[in-house]
Amino acid sequence: MADARRLFPDFDVTRSWLLDAVPALSDEDLEAYLRRLGFSETQLAYTQRGFAGAAGEAMRNLSAQASLDEMHDNSAGEGDYRILDGYDALLRPLASGIDLRLNTAVERVAWREHHVTVTTAGGEVFAADQVVITLPLGVLKASVVQFEPELPAAKRAAIERLGVAPVLKLIYRFAEPILPDGVMALYSALNPCMWWSPSFGQPSGDYVLTAFVTADRARELLALGEAGALAKGIETLQIELDRRDLQPLEARMVNWVEDAYSRGGYSFTPPGAIEAHDALAQPLADTLFWAGEATAGHVWKATVHGAYASGLRAAHQLLSVLAEKETRQV
Repeated sequence: MADARRLFPDFDVTRSWLLDAVPALSDEDLEAYLRRLGFSETQLAYTQRGFAGAAGEAMRNLSAQASLDEMHDNSAGEGDYRILDGYDALLRPLASGIDLRLNTAVERVAWREHHVTVTTAGGEVFAADQVVITLPLGVLKASVVQFEPELPAAKRAAIERLGVAPVLKLIYRFAEPILPDGVMALYSALNPCMWWSPSFGQPSGDYVLTAFVTADRARELLALGEAGALAKGIETLQIELDRRDLQPLEARMVNWVEDAYSRGGYSFTPPGAIEAHDALAQPLADTLFWAGEATAGHVWKATVHGAYASGLRAAHQLLSVLAEKETRQV
């Protein structure tokens, strides 16, 4: 990466984001803003493959203001880190000692102040004084969980204004490593453009390569169906690695767009919708509390640390209400 940034200034500017101090307009999209700054087509292409691709949408659909705040935010620390044992290593201790129900889809949330009844698809009913809603934004948009009474207009407007990124992964297993020694990622001008190997640093003899695809590239692959998308991914690898006979032992597509329990990847901030993240996070009647990456704010949305922080925030909000109630009763 350091060599690429040194050799290709057009690429480097889309990693350092040392831009002219020109403020973005409140309703301006990222592509329009960068063109106003004088970005070349090459720089725009690098931005879409990198920053915008990770954000999950085409530059024309991303808020320039939100994007600039993300580019220059270091509050979560520098760099990205992988959990070699998988996310289960985080979730197991967090779930220890609690009554956790898997495969239990919620269909209905009936609520009034300080009372909630949750009904599942299997007919189970759970009652509580408060509830924390962590439904993905795509599920909230699809209205597959019914709220009775319906959510207030401000909450529904926040759900409507935010966007859900089209995200999919193509996962391939090979008999041996196919990237050069010491290389864990591949960036391509083709589709898919972003690749990495979760096998990097692992002792397993299997070699797995993952393509992460979003925005217009994801829409293009989704139109091909799973078999066509997987074939397109292998074609890209064959060209990039100059190995026309390259074939995987096994392949599959993870399609969050058609997953009934996600209905998309994660949230993105359209132009003019920065404040919608905070509006979505606001508790209702000290009874419905909201967590999940879409409620983490326009800088930390679409991140694991944002989702985790939003859960802590919702828990503190709920505990504060309970503490205040106990104080009044004393």
